[in-house]
Amino acid sequence: MKVAVVLSLVAAVLAKDHGNCGCAVDGTYKQDLTEYACKFWVTAFPNSHWDGYSCVDKGMSRGIDGTAFEAFCKMQYKDVFGGLEDKVKGRCWH
Repeated sequence: MKVAVVLSLVAAVLAKDHGNCGCAVDGTYKQDLTEYACKFWVTAFPNSHWDGYSCVDKGMSRGIDGTAFEAFCKMQYKDVFGGLEDKVKGRCWH
């Protein structure tokens, strides 16, 4: 029991939001898809913004959850571009 609690605390500490995120299709970064995903992301997270290349949210106690942003990438790829979601990955850095 104690081990499980410690492991969950360690995982929470290691979980990290990122300053920049984007979308890739078949391993290639897609700026147009990233822009669509970011514009949708900003409606839920207004501290974020599109910088012309990636979705950005920098600052103390802020950032972009990479897993959630990837879901936005997949959704936009399917809905806007008519593509298959399994080809899409989110890419985050900083």
